[in-house]
Amino acid sequence: MGKISEASGWKRSLNPYITSTFQALVHAIIPTHLKYKEYIGTVHVAGAQELHVYEYVIWILDHSISFPVKEQLKLVNGSMVKSTAELLDAGSARLIQKGQILYPLNVTTYPSGGPFSALSPIDRLRAITLIERLDINLENLSIPYKNNPGLVQNMMDVLNELPMFGHYSEWTAYGTTRLFSPEYRRVEYFSPGWFQAQYPGPSFGYRDFRGFLAIIQHKKVVD
Repeated sequence: MGKISEASGWKRSLNPYITSTFQALVHAIIPTHLKYKEYIGTVHVAGAQELHVYEYVIWILDHSISFPVKEQLKLVNGSMVKSTAELLDAGSARLIQKGQILYPLNVTTYPSGGPFSALSPIDRLRAITLIERLDINLENLSIPYKNNPGLVQNMMDVLNELPMFGHYSEWTAYGTTRLFSPEYRRVEYFSPGWFQAQYPGPSFGYRDFRGFLAIIQHKKVVD
Protein backbone atom coordinates (compact mmCIF):
# COMPACT_ATOMS: atom_id res chain seq x y z
CA MET A 1 0.00 0.00 0.00
CA GLY A 2 2.87 2.36 0.73
CA LYS A 3 4.19 2.22 -2.83
CA ILE A 4 0.70 2.72 -4.25
CA SER A 5 0.08 5.81 -2.15
CA GLU A 6 3.57 7.11 -2.96
CA ALA A 7 2.95 6.76 -6.72
CA SER A 8 -0.51 8.29 -6.41
CA GLY A 9 0.92 11.19 -4.44
CA TRP A 10 3.57 11.85 -7.07
CA LYS A 11 0.94 11.82 -9.82
CA ARG A 12 -1.28 14.23 -7.91
CA SER A 13 1.69 16.56 -7.47
CA LEU A 14 1.90 17.14 -11.22
CA ASN A 15 0.21 20.39 -12.13
CA PRO A 16 -2.04 20.58 -15.23
CA TYR A 17 0.48 22.78 -17.06
CA ILE A 18 3.24 20.16 -16.85
CA THR A 19 0.89 17.30 -17.70
CA SER A 20 -0.53 19.12 -20.74
CA THR A 21 2.92 20.05 -22.04
CA PHE A 22 4.26 16.51 -21.95
CA GLN A 23 1.03 15.05 -23.29
CA ALA A 24 1.46 17.36 -26.28
CA LEU A 25 5.10 16.29 -26.60
CA VAL A 26 4.53 12.52 -26.72
CA HIS A 27 1.48 12.93 -28.95
CA ALA A 28 3.59 14.79 -31.52
CA ILE A 29 6.33 12.14 -31.52
CA ILE A 30 4.13 8.99 -31.51
CA PRO A 31 0.59 9.98 -32.51
CA THR A 32 -2.51 7.85 -32.61
CA HIS A 33 -3.08 6.49 -36.11
CA LEU A 34 -5.12 4.07 -38.18
CA LYS A 35 -3.58 0.95 -39.72
CA TYR A 36 -4.99 -1.59 -42.15
CA LYS A 37 -4.58 -5.23 -41.17
CA GLU A 38 -5.50 -8.19 -43.34
CA TYR A 39 -8.69 -10.03 -42.27
CA ILE A 40 -9.43 -7.32 -39.71
CA GLY A 41 -9.60 -4.12 -41.71
CA THR A 42 -8.71 -0.67 -40.42
CA VAL A 43 -7.79 -0.64 -36.74
CA HIS A 44 -7.04 2.10 -34.25
CA VAL A 45 -3.42 2.08 -33.05
CA ALA A 46 -2.82 3.73 -29.68
CA GLY A 47 -0.33 6.57 -29.52
CA ALA A 48 2.04 7.53 -26.72
CA GLN A 49 -0.47 9.84 -25.04
CA GLU A 50 -3.11 7.11 -24.80
CA LEU A 51 -0.56 4.75 -23.25
CA HIS A 52 0.39 7.42 -20.65
CA VAL A 53 3.97 7.63 -21.93
CA TYR A 54 4.02 11.29 -20.87
CA GLU A 55 4.10 9.99 -17.28
CA TYR A 56 7.23 8.02 -18.13
CA VAL A 57 8.96 11.11 -19.57
CA ILE A 58 8.01 13.22 -16.56
CA TRP A 59 9.06 10.48 -14.12
CA ILE A 60 12.48 10.11 -15.76
CA LEU A 61 13.12 13.87 -15.70
CA ASP A 62 11.94 14.02 -12.10
CA HIS A 63 13.90 11.05 -10.75
CA SER A 64 16.98 10.40 -12.87
CA ILE A 65 19.12 13.38 -11.83
CA SER A 66 21.38 12.72 -8.85
CA PHE A 67 21.74 15.26 -6.05
CA PRO A 68 25.37 16.18 -6.96
CA VAL A 69 24.29 16.90 -10.53
CA LYS A 70 21.37 18.99 -9.25
CA GLU A 71 23.84 20.98 -7.18
CA GLN A 72 26.03 21.50 -10.22
CA LEU A 73 23.02 22.65 -12.26
CA LYS A 74 21.79 24.88 -9.39
CA LEU A 75 18.58 22.88 -9.41
CA VAL A 76 18.42 21.67 -5.80
CA ASN A 77 15.23 23.63 -5.06
CA GLY A 78 13.99 23.73 -8.64
CA SER A 79 12.12 21.39 -10.98
CA MET A 80 13.72 19.93 -14.09
CA VAL A 81 10.28 19.01 -15.39
CA LYS A 82 8.88 22.53 -15.05
CA SER A 83 12.02 24.13 -16.50
CA THR A 84 11.87 21.77 -19.48
CA ALA A 85 8.20 22.57 -20.09
CA GLU A 86 9.10 26.27 -20.03
CA LEU A 87 11.96 25.59 -22.46
CA LEU A 88 9.50 24.01 -24.91
CA ASP A 89 7.23 27.03 -24.53
CA ALA A 90 10.13 29.42 -25.15
CA GLY A 91 10.94 27.70 -28.44
CA SER A 92 7.27 27.64 -29.43
CA ALA A 93 6.84 31.34 -28.67
CA ARG A 94 9.87 32.04 -30.86
CA LEU A 95 8.41 29.96 -33.70
CA ILE A 96 5.14 31.87 -33.45
CA GLN A 97 6.98 35.22 -33.26
CA LYS A 98 8.87 34.40 -36.47
CA GLY A 99 5.60 33.62 -38.24
CA GLN A 100 6.77 30.12 -39.11
CA ILE A 101 3.89 28.01 -37.80
CA LEU A 102 2.14 25.95 -40.47
CA TYR A 103 -1.25 25.60 -38.79
CA PRO A 104 -3.42 27.85 -36.57
CA LEU A 105 -3.03 27.65 -32.81
CA ASN A 106 -5.46 25.44 -30.89
CA VAL A 107 -5.94 26.18 -27.20
CA THR A 108 -8.78 23.71 -26.64
CA THR A 109 -6.99 20.34 -26.89
CA TYR A 110 -4.63 21.07 -23.97
CA PRO A 111 -6.27 24.07 -22.27
CA SER A 112 -3.86 24.04 -19.31
CA GLY A 113 -0.75 24.15 -21.49
CA GLY A 114 1.27 27.01 -22.89
CA PRO A 115 2.35 27.92 -26.44
CA PHE A 116 3.90 24.48 -27.09
CA SER A 117 0.62 22.71 -26.32
CA ALA A 118 -1.30 25.11 -28.56
CA LEU A 119 0.78 24.26 -31.63
CA SER A 120 -0.21 21.60 -34.13
CA PRO A 121 1.76 18.33 -33.78
CA ILE A 122 4.00 19.13 -36.76
CA ASP A 123 4.67 22.63 -35.43
CA ARG A 124 5.63 21.17 -32.04
CA LEU A 125 8.33 19.17 -33.77
CA ARG A 126 9.43 22.29 -35.64
CA ALA A 127 9.67 24.13 -32.30
CA ILE A 128 11.93 21.38 -30.94
CA THR A 129 14.15 21.73 -34.00
CA LEU A 130 14.30 25.51 -33.51
CA ILE A 131 15.37 25.03 -29.88
CA GLU A 132 17.95 22.47 -30.94
CA ARG A 133 19.42 25.05 -33.32
CA LEU A 134 19.57 27.52 -30.37
CA ASP A 135 17.36 30.01 -32.21
CA ILE A 136 16.08 31.30 -28.86
CA ASN A 137 17.18 33.81 -26.24
CA LEU A 138 19.26 31.71 -23.83
CA GLU A 139 19.43 34.57 -21.34
CA ASN A 140 15.66 34.42 -20.71
CA LEU A 141 15.50 30.68 -20.01
CA SER A 142 14.92 29.17 -16.58
CA ILE A 143 17.66 27.44 -14.59
CA PRO A 144 19.35 25.11 -15.53
CA TYR A 145 18.97 26.05 -19.21
CA LYS A 146 19.81 29.73 -18.79
CA ASN A 147 22.95 30.44 -20.88
CA ASN A 148 23.61 26.70 -21.12
CA PRO A 149 23.46 25.84 -24.86
CA GLY A 150 24.97 22.38 -24.45
CA LEU A 151 22.30 21.29 -21.96
CA VAL A 152 19.56 22.76 -24.15
CA GLN A 153 20.68 20.74 -27.16
CA ASN A 154 21.18 17.58 -25.11
CA MET A 155 17.67 17.86 -23.68
CA MET A 156 16.16 18.11 -27.16
CA ASP A 157 17.84 14.78 -27.97
CA VAL A 158 16.47 13.33 -24.73
CA LEU A 159 12.94 14.53 -25.47
CA ASN A 160 13.05 12.88 -28.88
CA GLU A 161 14.27 9.59 -27.38
CA LEU A 162 12.33 9.19 -24.12
CA PRO A 163 8.87 8.81 -25.71
CA MET A 164 10.28 6.01 -27.89
CA PHE A 165 11.83 4.30 -24.86
CA GLY A 166 8.60 4.49 -22.89
CA HIS A 167 6.29 3.50 -25.74
CA TYR A 168 8.20 0.54 -27.15
CA SER A 169 9.69 -0.86 -23.94
CA GLU A 170 8.05 -2.92 -21.20
CA TRP A 171 7.14 0.27 -19.28
CA THR A 172 3.58 0.41 -20.61
CA ALA A 173 3.12 -3.22 -19.46
CA TYR A 174 3.93 -2.34 -15.85
CA GLY A 175 0.32 -1.22 -15.53
CA THR A 176 -0.56 -0.22 -11.98
CA THR A 177 3.11 -0.42 -10.93
CA ARG A 178 4.48 1.84 -13.69
CA LEU A 179 5.05 4.79 -11.34
CA PHE A 180 6.74 2.72 -8.65
CA SER A 181 10.50 2.82 -8.24
CA PRO A 182 12.14 0.27 -10.60
CA GLU A 183 12.65 -2.47 -7.99
CA TYR A 184 8.89 -2.59 -7.30
CA ARG A 185 7.64 -2.63 -10.89
CA ARG A 186 6.07 -5.80 -12.25
CA VAL A 187 5.09 -6.69 -15.82
CA GLU A 188 1.32 -7.18 -15.69
CA TYR A 189 0.61 -7.88 -19.37
CA PHE A 190 2.21 -7.90 -22.80
CA SER A 191 3.37 -4.42 -23.79
CA PRO A 192 1.15 -2.70 -26.42
CA GLY A 193 4.32 -1.19 -27.90
CA TRP A 194 5.68 -4.71 -28.44
CA PHE A 195 2.53 -5.61 -30.37
CA GLN A 196 2.94 -2.52 -32.54
CA ALA A 197 6.61 -3.23 -33.24
CA GLN A 198 5.88 -6.96 -33.73
CA TYR A 199 8.41 -7.76 -31.04
CA PRO A 200 7.74 -11.26 -29.65
CA GLY A 201 8.96 -10.45 -26.16
CA PRO A 202 12.17 -11.29 -24.32
CA SER A 203 13.91 -14.55 -25.13
CA PHE A 204 15.62 -16.00 -22.10
CA GLY A 205 18.96 -17.61 -22.87
CA TYR A 206 19.98 -21.16 -22.04
CA ARG A 207 23.17 -23.18 -22.22
CA ASP A 208 23.70 -25.16 -25.40
CA PHE A 209 26.49 -26.90 -27.28
CA ARG A 210 28.45 -24.21 -29.11
CA GLY A 211 31.31 -26.18 -30.68
CA PHE A 212 34.57 -27.64 -29.42
CA LEU A 213 37.12 -25.83 -27.33
CA ALA A 214 39.93 -24.61 -29.56
CA ILE A 215 43.39 -25.36 -28.21
CA ILE A 216 46.02 -23.04 -29.63
CA GLN A 217 49.67 -23.77 -29.07
CA HIS A 218 51.62 -20.57 -28.59
CA LYS A 219 55.18 -20.85 -29.81
CA LYS A 220 57.79 -18.73 -28.16
CA VAL A 221 59.51 -16.47 -30.64
CA VAL A 222 63.24 -16.15 -30.14
CA ASP A 223 64.80 -12.99 -31.49
